[in-house]
Amino acid sequence: MLAGRRTADNGSVRWLRRKEKPAAAPEPKPGFGAWLVLQFAGEEPLAGMPFARLERVCSNAASLVCGAAFARPETFERPEVLRPAMREEAAVVSRRTADGFRAALADRENTVLAWPWEHIGTSVAWQATRAGTVEAAQLGERVEQLAAAYGIYFREQLTAVLDLWSQVAAGVYRGEQQPDLPRMGAQMLAAFEAQQGRERPGA
Repeated sequence: MLAGRRTADNGSVRWLRRKEKPAAAPEPKPGFGAWLVLQFAGEEPLAGMPFARLERVCSNAASLVCGAAFARPETFERPEVLRPAMREEAAVVSRRTADGFRAALADRENTVLAWPWEHIGTSVAWQATRAGTVEAAQLGERVEQLAAAYGIYFREQLTAVLDLWSQVAAGVYRGEQQPDLPRMGAQMLAAFEAQQGRERPGA
């Protein structure tokens, strides 16, 4: 916008251009992990959740990321997922999973199986609570990166885990369709991608 200002010496008018305020950058859309976190949280604010509830939300989201990463690993092969630090964190999840399974086999009556996505959910929820950053974007990104890294780098272990999970789930969910976490994860990923496509300008 131009504005005229009369100078004091000769009465001429000098036109000045007012500085326009830069347009606000659009807020980044949530990634797949954050989208899953919000799906499982429902209408409940993340910041006010008891730790056990937040842990469960993160674990549920991690389970579907693990399934999606198993079904479609190429989708998650990004630098932030494949970096060495994330591989080291995924290795911790793998060791905890292996230790937990060995303990469960040694004492079936008194030991409860802990799935890798439960280890991921506990870790992510604990770190977020301790840091005071309980927000969907940060939680979801951490869940997605760690679960995808585990699914990519420790695919052999995840294969055995998924096989056992299917057997356990089949005894719990007696439906017509056999429980299949990779299928469920891939379906949720497809739903997320479809929604992102609808919300993209010009789509």
